[in-house]
Amino acid sequence: MSTTLEDLVAGVTTLVSLPEAYVRLSALLDDPDAASSDLGEVIRHDPGLATRLLRLVNSAFYGFPSRIDDLTRAVTIIGRDELRDLVLATVAVETFDKIASDLVDMSTFWHHSVFCALIARLLGKRCNTPQTERLFGAGLLHDVGQLVIYHELPKLARQALAGAESSDDGLYQAEKQVLGFTHGDVGAALFKAWRLPDSLQAATRFHHEPSAANDFEFEAAIVHLANSAANAVEPGRNILACRPERDPEAWRRTGLSEDALNEAVPEAEAQFLEVIRIISPHAPLI
Repeated sequence: MSTTLEDLVAGVTTLVSLPEAYVRLSALLDDPDAASSDLGEVIRHDPGLATRLLRLVNSAFYGFPSRIDDLTRAVTIIGRDELRDLVLATVAVETFDKIASDLVDMSTFWHHSVFCALIARLLGKRCNTPQTERLFGAGLLHDVGQLVIYHELPKLARQALAGAESSDDGLYQAEKQVLGFTHGDVGAALFKAWRLPDSLQAATRFHHEPSAANDFEFEAAIVHLANSAANAVEPGRNILACRPERDPEAWRRTGLSEDALNEAVPEAEAQFLEVIRIISPHAPLI
């Protein structure tokens, strides 16, 4: 019997859910009367989240000239919309580590994901787009559908992995053949079930085929380019290198050039060690 996306998502949502701190914070952010102090108080009740958030705010990720020790001030400086995306990224690793599988090295997985996230954010800055934290979150979470597939469908996942070519879209194409859907489809379906932003769903679903996106084309194109660049450094699975498969439409939709992409990579490398220690503190530095 064939497995549907709904079956996969239902299986995973019985195992994991978004942390209570994120759910409460998101509800407050939807309330225009909520004060920064209210938001800071929610974060303060999750000591792990509070620590990671303050470390991130005081890291090279932001590069603020003076140290920020107060959560309320951090919320004010970051901004409300950016805070939602940043908190989601900060809690994501702990959430998805709960559905780890022996088919994936989680350190390798998160190294690739964080590197992609950093490049996506830097590309967004080069495009002068607001709220680049949403691009960081999209880059970080673009492959979580793989974890769902590995956990729920290990036999079929092995077939897809065995048949995948060493290219940016090798596993994506193999999943189409073996499963009839892709890790992008699965991730987007999970985010829809969790009522996460439509932009995150689109960037996840179409990060291998941004030209197929009808909405949030920019986000999908940014993550597509960032994923390809990250694959050259942190492929994300047990292969030596990925052959780039970049959709030409991504350049047009972002207005970026190869030079801009190449310039973003060393900047991401400069931030990587500090950010990976914050986002995934238990991941060995491979």
